[in-house]
Amino acid sequence: SSVGGRGGAPTVTCPLHDATFDLKTGKVVRGPSIDGIATYGARVADGTLYADVPEAILAGSKHERVVKAMCQRTSKDARVFALVGGGAASLAAAETLRQEGFGGRIVMLTKEAHLPYDRVKLSKTPDATVESLQLRSADFFDKYGIEVLREATVNKLRSSSHEILYTTADGAEATLKYDAALVATGGSPRKLFCPGANLAGVMTLRTPEDAAEISRHAKKGQRMVVVGGSFIGMEIASALKKKGCEVSVVAMETVPFERVLGKKVGASFARVLQKEGVEWYGSAQVRLFRGSSRVNGVELEDGEVLPADGVVIGAGVLPNTRFIEGVSLDKNGAICVGPLLSAEAVPNLYAAGDVCAYPSLRTGSRVRIEHWDVATQQGRVAAKNMLGQYVPFTTTPFFWSGLFGKNLRFVGHAPDVLDRVIVEGDVSGMEFISYYTEDDEIRAVATVNKDPVAVACAELMRRGKMPRASELLIGTVNAEVILERLR
Repeated sequence: SSVGGRGGAPTVTCPLHDATFDLKTGKVVRGPSIDGIATYGARVADGTLYADVPEAILAGSKHERVVKAMCQRTSKDARVFALVGGGAASLAAAETLRQEGFGGRIVMLTKEAHLPYDRVKLSKTPDATVESLQLRSADFFDKYGIEVLREATVNKLRSSSHEILYTTADGAEATLKYDAALVATGGSPRKLFCPGANLAGVMTLRTPEDAAEISRHAKKGQRMVVVGGSFIGMEIASALKKKGCEVSVVAMETVPFERVLGKKVGASFARVLQKEGVEWYGSAQVRLFRGSSRVNGVELEDGEVLPADGVVIGAGVLPNTRFIEGVSLDKNGAICVGPLLSAEAVPNLYAAGDVCAYPSLRTGSRVRIEHWDVATQQGRVAAKNMLGQYVPFTTTPFFWSGLFGKNLRFVGHAPDVLDRVIVEGDVSGMEFISYYTEDDEIRAVATVNKDPVAVACAELMRRGKMPRASELLIGTVNAEVILERLR
């Protein structure tokens, strides 16, 4: 298709993750990928299409990764751009700045000891090594003059004076003056404030060190309790079960994903849990964690006690923004930004990822999306606007999850009230599409084991050509028709 379906350069899109690339150059257009794809010459002769693919590829070699041309640091450019946070958004911003010709100083400050890594994989494969998760090598950052200050704790960001006060890895106090800054510090896992919450064996997941601790507990036959019934909690439960643990999930919802996907879809995942031997405790809350120095049980509000060799709390995150002065925050603590992702009344301060509350393209109301794809694209857009290019953030949210061998994809913004959900397909067989509607509009789509449909819907949403909800109800449109509209 063309970009946005509006006459731009032709593109090709991955049906699994909505990663989109320029068909001629292979460069990334949008989506979670940081590298482009290889492209090869093609020609048509006598009605047959021929592609000039190297013999090494035909013999089984891997395709070459494509990195968009990036400029070097130059002493002639005295500007300083600060990137607070060392995740997907900051990495995307740093690369975009160099790709767009910014020769000034780029300083990335991260509290972690690692270079940017693929955080998404932590909940799916908690025993993965940091080296296998790392997105770019140290040589890459050195080559393009991107300074990464690791184990740097930012104590204060003063938006009025354009300065960042931080503590270095060796404990020294330092100040960085900036011309523009991006805050992409992500979120801290929510903790439970109840007796026993500080016992050994009560864990959260944010860093590779957290994942390693969970992996140490996750031995075959160990009794693990997961608190939280949404994406992180369910992904952790899936990973623990795969390692042979006895897994129980405790959640306030009656079924998994109820607040995100609705009861009907949630009920289908409840059946998956039952089939996989995972105990689901819905409409439940933790009263306390039992144990002297190490947790050995979870007591629920109704008095039931679940034996536990370990507990993982996956109950969402809180935006890391307490260190910022002079910006407006929403009720969750995220930075309120405009369409260009700059903070209200602070035009040289930008936000991306978990800390960003931005105006929805459709409704204008503020939304905050906690997913890799959105964070990456926001980093790219913020970088362009730091350079004065005036590019609004208009990306249609797309995220994915893999649970017990089931591929879940979600695209769009679901309405606040999930009472008008149209389901097509085999729910019991876990192959279906769920359409979330408001008035006569399809606001969001979730698919299970129907990956191409989610990507097709994402493209139609970008083009403004999604069918009406009434067309689904009367049977004139279904998934096949949606796929056909893109052909």
